[in-house]
Amino acid sequence: MTEGRVRKKLARIASHPMQAWSQRVAEEFPDDAALRMQALLWLHAEQQGDDETGPPSLGRAADERYELAVRLDTGATSSVWQAYDRRLGRNVAIKVFHERDESEALDQVLAEARAASDVISDHVVRVLDVQVGDGHPYIVMELVSEYDPEHGEIVRGKTAADTVPTDIDEVARWVMHVARGVHDAHLRNVFHRDLKPKNVLLTPNSRRARVADFGLAVSAASPDAVHPAITLLRRGPLGPVSVRGTPEYMAPEQARGLSPGLDAHNAQDRAVLVAVDIWGIGAIAYELLSGHPPWVVRPADDLSAWEIAASAEHPPRLVRTRTGQSIPHRLRRVLEKAMAPEPARRYLTAAAVANELEAFLDRRPTTQDRSRLLRLALWCRRSPQLALTALVAVALTALAVGTHATVTRLRSERDGLTAAVDAQKAEQARLNSSVEESREALADTRTKLGRERENLSNLEQVLADERSSYQTLLDAKEQALSNATKSTLEILARLEEAQRVQRSADHARLQIERAMLELRREGEKAAKDRDRIRKEREAARAERDMAQRERDEAESQREAALRERDVARRELNDLKRQLERMARARPRN
Repeated sequence: MTEGRVRKKLARIASHPMQAWSQRVAEEFPDDAALRMQALLWLHAEQQGDDETGPPSLGRAADERYELAVRLDTGATSSVWQAYDRRLGRNVAIKVFHERDESEALDQVLAEARAASDVISDHVVRVLDVQVGDGHPYIVMELVSEYDPEHGEIVRGKTAADTVPTDIDEVARWVMHVARGVHDAHLRNVFHRDLKPKNVLLTPNSRRARVADFGLAVSAASPDAVHPAITLLRRGPLGPVSVRGTPEYMAPEQARGLSPGLDAHNAQDRAVLVAVDIWGIGAIAYELLSGHPPWVVRPADDLSAWEIAASAEHPPRLVRTRTGQSIPHRLRRVLEKAMAPEPARRYLTAAAVANELEAFLDRRPTTQDRSRLLRLALWCRRSPQLALTALVAVALTALAVGTHATVTRLRSERDGLTAAVDAQKAEQARLNSSVEESREALADTRTKLGRERENLSNLEQVLADERSSYQTLLDAKEQALSNATKSTLEILARLEEAQRVQRSADHARLQIERAMLELRREGEKAAKDRDRIRKEREAARAERDMAQRERDEAESQREAALRERDVARRELNDLKRQLERMARARPRN
C-alpha cells in the first residue's frame, strides 16, 4: 500500500468523531496490526497537536529540502517522522524535538547526534545530519526499510517490540546483531544506556536488527550531562546519583543510581557503562523470549518497576517462550551471565555476548558449555559427516579384526587339508610300490602258482576296485584344495580392502585428535580467564576489608568522643553542684 493511499485513508478516518476512530481504523487496515497502531498514534498526535495545523517546521531551508510525510513515533521530548529528502531523492527518518529555544533541549540534540554519528556499524542506525537553527531542532537518520518485490514498494522496518520472532534462533540472531552494534559503539567510546526492544529496528525482509535512539548515550565527545526530563537526581549513601533509562529494562546498579558525571575515558566508569549495556542486551533477549520485560509492575505489592529493579530481587527465570517452547539450557546460561546481578559477573564486552550467541547458532560450544559430553554432541551435530566417518571407522576396525580371525582359521584348515593330501599321496606311492613287487613275485612264481591263478585274478580285481576308490578320493581332495585356495584369495582381497578402510579411519582419528587438541586449548584459555576474574574478585574483597577496617576505626573514634563527652558532662554537673553548695553556704545580708 502506497503512502498516498494511507494518508487518504487517515484523512477520511480523521473526519469522523474520535470515539469511532478505532472501529474505522480496523475496517481500513484489517490485515496489519502494526499499521493500525501507527494510524491511531498518528490520529491522536494530530488531534492533540502543538498549535500547528501540519507537521512541525524545521526552518525555511530544511522545509524546502525535507518533506515530512508520516509520523512514526512520538514521545515526551520528540517525535519521529518519515520524510523525503528532495535534494538526494531518498526517504529518511527525522527526529524532531518539541522545544525550539530551550538550551537544555539543544544540548540533548547535539549530545545524541554526536554520540550516534561517531558510530559506523552495519548494526547501528546512522545519523546523517543535525540542525538546531530557526525551526524545531532535529536529527536526520537513515530510514530502516527495504524494497518489497511482491508489492513493488519500499516497506519500513519495525521495532523488535512490535515484531514476533519466528523461533528461538531468530531471537538469538537479533540479539547477536544488537550486541555487535553495541560493541561497535563501545569501540568508539559511545555507551547507549537505554537498550530495549523499542530501540531496536528490524529490516522487513532480511530481518536484521539495528540499534537506534542514542538519546541517553555517554560518549567521549558528549559527557554525561543531566537532562531534567529524563533524569532523576537523588542523594545516595556516597553522594548524589542519577537514575536514567527505562525502569522495566534497567540494570540493578542503574536503578539504584550511578554517578551523574560518568566519563567514558575513565577505566572504572567505562566498565560501569559496559556492564549496563550488557545487561540491556540481555533484557532485550529476555522480553523477546518471554513476551514481557525483566521488571514487571506488581500492583498487589504496590511496587513500581523501578523499585523492583533497585531491590535485591532477580528477574523471573526463563524456562519457556511466550508460545510455550522450551528455551535451551545453553542459551539460558548465556543470558543469565549477561544479566547477572553483580556487574563483575557479566561478560566483559558486548562482543563476548555476540560471540556466545554466534556459537549457539552455529552449534559450537560457548564458554558456559564445559561438559565434554555436550561438546562432543555439539561437534557431532555440527559435523555429522565426520562423526559418521568416525563411527564407520570403528565399525570397519571391528570388521577387520573379525576378518583377520576368520582368515587365520581358514589358513589353519587349509594347512590341515594339505597335510592330509600329502599323507594320501605317500600312501598311494607305497601301495604302487607294493603292487610292483607283487607283480614281480607273481611273474617269478607264475609257474608255481598256476593252480592259484584264479585266486590271484580275484585279488587283482579287488586291487583295481581299491585303486578306483582311492582315485575318487584323491580327486575329491584336489577339488577341495582348489576351492580352499579360491576362498583364501577372496579373503586376502577383502583383507586388503579392510586395510584401506583402516587407513581412512586412521586419517579420521587424526582429525578428531586435532579437534580435541583445539578444545583443550579453548579450555585452557577459559581457565586463564577464570583465574583472572578470581584475582579481580580477591582485589575487590581486599578493598572491601580495608573499607571495613576504616569504618571500624571511625566507629571507635566516635565511641571515644562519646566517652569524653560523658566525662565532660559529669565534670560540669559536679561544678554546678559545688556552685550550688557555695551559694547556700554564703551568709545572707
